[in-house]
Amino acid sequence: MRRFHLLFHSVLSVSLCFLAACSSDVSLPVEEAVPLDLCAGGDALIQTSVTRADNLPEKAFDATVMLTTRKGDYSGLTAKYEGSHGVTVGTNGSVSWKLQSGVQPVYPETGSWLYAVAISPTGVSDGSGNVSYTLTGKEDLLYAPEIRGNKWDGDRFAGNTNSGYDKPLEFSHLLTRLRLKACKKQTGGLAVKITRVKVNEAENTVTLPLATGVPAFSGTKGLSLLPGEGSAGKEVPADGTTITLGDLLLPPLAAGHTYTLDVETSTGTYQDIPITFSGISTDGMFQAGVSHEVTLKLSDNELGILSVKVTPWELVSVDDDLDLVP
Repeated sequence: MRRFHLLFHSVLSVSLCFLAACSSDVSLPVEEAVPLDLCAGGDALIQTSVTRADNLPEKAFDATVMLTTRKGDYSGLTAKYEGSHGVTVGTNGSVSWKLQSGVQPVYPETGSWLYAVAISPTGVSDGSGNVSYTLTGKEDLLYAPEIRGNKWDGDRFAGNTNSGYDKPLEFSHLLTRLRLKACKKQTGGLAVKITRVKVNEAENTVTLPLATGVPAFSGTKGLSLLPGEGSAGKEVPADGTTITLGDLLLPPLAAGHTYTLDVETSTGTYQDIPITFSGISTDGMFQAGVSHEVTLKLSDNELGILSVKVTPWELVSVDDDLDLVP
């Protein structure tokens, strides 16, 4: 019996030594954090289409990327891996982080999904997952809808071995644009200075739900363009030359609706001028991402609309001075 007991201990000792040797050679897999990279695309970054942008932007612009671990929920963004991050979108569609702490966001180490949306100008989500802005007519408003990714190659937002699996932030315009021009109806007479063009129905507040990207407009009506250097007005020559007054970026309108203008000039103020033109339907006009060239015609005592036409949205223009609603 004692001999069997000694034999058992000998076998057990050899087995433990074998296992110890194996454990020193084989390490358990370690979950590694994978840095999160992004890229950009979408209608707002292109510039050859008649109605929309169709190439990459002529200059970089700033945006905010919101990350969440809960699909469609951008109300808190306080969990691990979540948060709001400033980025710069480059002319080649690259996205670079504007890091405050110097630490680049990472994917969840477990390999679970992470969700992202982006907005420009930069903004801050409220407790309900909305971002609010006050519009002035000078700034564009861009939104990139939700994408999802994880740390595994092939499912990442960007940087996959096969770039065809990359998921760009697809920025698109949420506002419509008026490019205003003016000319004298007939040559001769007097030059006229235009000092203000007001779009009467344009509301100045927008609330943007991050989950859907469907903006709700409200607030005070009336957004104005003050043309000329220092907003001093711009003269329309008496010889019939067409001049450019400037651009206004406005809330889009439902089909069948139109905007009206109040135009202040050196010869008087003209009110409630509808932006319509014979033979042109308003059904496809004033939609998000569509640019319209509106030419005013003036005589010495009257003003009307000479033409309205759709034009290319030539470049992305985002002003980071856009005021946030408190």
